[in-house]
Amino acid sequence: MKHHEIPPRFAATSAPPAALYANIRAAVDRTPASTVPVRARLIGAVAAIPGVITAVLVGTDRILDQSPLRDDLGAGSPARLVAVLSSLLVFTLLTTLVALRRGRHGLGSGERQLNVAAGLVVPVYALSTLVLPLRSNDPAMLSAAAALHPWGLPCFVVAALVGLLVLVTFASALRWSVPVASGPRGAALGAAAGAWAGLSVFIHCPAFEPTHLVVGHLLPIVAFTALGVIAVPHVLRP
Repeated sequence: MKHHEIPPRFAATSAPPAALYANIRAAVDRTPASTVPVRARLIGAVAAIPGVITAVLVGTDRILDQSPLRDDLGAGSPARLVAVLSSLLVFTLLTTLVALRRGRHGLGSGERQLNVAAGLVVPVYALSTLVLPLRSNDPAMLSAAAALHPWGLPCFVVAALVGLLVLVTFASALRWSVPVASGPRGAALGAAAGAWAGLSVFIHCPAFEPTHLVVGHLLPIVAFTALGVIAVPHVLRP
């Protein structure tokens, strides 16, 4: 009786073509090695965020003639405003940590963590702006809110600039250094950039009208999350 050896279930039936190795080697040779460690690039990217937000808000004051910070943000800020702002800041930092962390073996956060982070940003900001908007009864605040653009286009510009600069900074820091799960990582990076954009307009604008909030505050977050899914993975793959 002739015995036939049963191949392992996941064993390759044929060797990869030699051209594949040549193409991989050529791609490696074409990709210059960075002289700056990834960890240093990530620290620099996060450290640049306050400067990016400050520059955009100050530029808004100069170009659009709007105050950089919302009128009710200061020493006498309502307790609810402080609580919501603190919660959004912590949530944004946690989302950024999940999106950027390298992990023990340099592979980053797990795919499930990345998907959760990317999926939570839009609902959390929708809850804080649309479902539970901060509406002041102070006459001066109501007058200031009534003078805002009804469609929130200046806020859209602020959020778009902050989100774009943060996303470019994040993607540049991780360029060619994400060997696995580049799709979920890109989505998480886009959502993190959108979260920073949402935080910037939250501290900038006291609006509570739904149309203004949807267009000027929430739509950029959705857009940057989608941009992270579509475009960022191509930048991250080594």
